[in-house]
Amino acid sequence: MVKISKKIEVIQKIKKFLRKNNLYGYIIPKNDNYFTEYSKINNLEKLTNFSGSAGFAIILKNKNYLFVDGRYTLQANYQSSKKFKILTIPENMPFEILKNKKLFIGFDPKLITKKTLNIFFKNCNCEFKPLNKNLVDEIWKRKII
Repeated sequence: MVKISKKIEVIQKIKKFLRKNNLYGYIIPKNDNYFTEYSKINNLEKLTNFSGSAGFAIILKNKNYLFVDGRYTLQANYQSSKKFKILTIPENMPFEILKNKKLFIGFDPKLITKKTLNIFFKNCNCEFKPLNKNLVDEIWKRKII
């Protein structure tokens, strides 16, 4: 398990990256570059401790959300630190927290498909910016600040 201080440091650096790049948020899916179903540890688990098989996080400038399906609500509440608000899909969809706002949200297009963005953010007025890099991996390896 990764230390809480390391997780907080990475989240803070993502927020710093958001401010520097005029983004409001960044999406962190569970999957890796190969869409591996059972990887040893993934970016979502690195940041949230959530080890369930379905979920994703959205890091915003002022708040952090962890979205999981109903099977994992209790597990997410138990595993994730107080740094994330846990929301259950489909009762709470990501577009609901971002609706009526013109926001720029970053994502790694190698990790998230357009279909996934359309499902979870269909009624959102957001503009999605492909970053062509995985911020969590980059920060974890200390390649960017």
